[in-house]
Amino acid sequence: MTEPLLQGFRSVRGHEAAIGLLRRAIVQRRTASAYLFSGPLGVGKDRVAHALAQTMNCTARATPADDACGECTNCRRIAQGQFADLLVVKREFRESTSARDRESDEPDDKKLRQEIVVEQMKPIMASVAFRPHEGGTRWIIIREADRLHPNAANKLLKTLEEPPAETHFVLLSHRPSSLLPTIRSRCQTVNFGLLDEADVRAVLEGLALTPEHIAELLPLAEGSVGRALIYKDPKHLAARKKLLEEILSALRVPGVAVGGFVELATRYKDPPEKPDQFGRAALDETLALLYRHLRNEALTSSGKAPRQSLVNALRAEIVRETMELLDGATSFNVGMQLQNMLVRLREVRP
Repeated sequence: MTEPLLQGFRSVRGHEAAIGLLRRAIVQRRTASAYLFSGPLGVGKDRVAHALAQTMNCTARATPADDACGECTNCRRIAQGQFADLLVVKREFRESTSARDRESDEPDDKKLRQEIVVEQMKPIMASVAFRPHEGGTRWIIIREADRLHPNAANKLLKTLEEPPAETHFVLLSHRPSSLLPTIRSRCQTVNFGLLDEADVRAVLEGLALTPEHIAELLPLAEGSVGRALIYKDPKHLAARKKLLEEILSALRVPGVAVGGFVELATRYKDPPEKPDQFGRAALDETLALLYRHLRNEALTSSGKAPRQSLVNALRAEIVRETMELLDGATSFNVGMQLQNMLVRLREVRP
């Protein structure tokens, strides 16, 4: 399941303001040496970055205002990930990861290193001392730039302080505040928002999903194609909904002892070792579903049952706070935070 082949900015859905800013910079020959693409996960920041590199290296463009043709050698090689002057930096696999897992197009997050390490940056920073090989410009895209190890971030900073000619950096992040302030100050920030439902639908239709599957995924997307695709496997979604229903059922039944409710937390184990256990990925995805459910319930019941609406709003806030606390938490802390969340949810009663 892959996206349609990239053909410049016209093959990107949404983000008219961001793309307009980039295209004006190209026309005025004022393309920045470093960009920070800031916005939610799964909305297309990476695709726009590739479209930018493709446009700047297209050999068929007659004027600076033209989009990439999508057909010349440079355009095709960039779309296929084979262009020597387009380097993508991302988290690498842990050493213990099997060869089979390394071949996956959608690797399990826990099989990746938690950070982008300095050893990854050294050869890339060394290469920028030379002129581009294939195209007129070199582009270095850093995915999850907020995951840069401090040493890797400092290595990048030294290059950004004296940017090489014809080399451009694009840092992608949904948590830009986690980047070094000195790095942020040397980048031109381009903000990306959530996609309209029509754009999300169009992207999902381009992935050859059935209309029934798309109808099920759209409410879960909330403006992010990436979020929708988390649940593209119907069995995967059913498993998450089952765990969600366990939490909601415990909240609905009056008089349930807190101890019995917290028993859910004892089943957290990453990676799971038994059929009734659930790991970190399952927890993160279920909490996202729980937050969405409680938030929507708060909105729909605000007029008819204001007290219940308030309860759901308070519970949604508890889940949101927990999701933030879990970001980067150790395995031990995850269990503790989950238990604390469940107790707090139980204590908020109509």
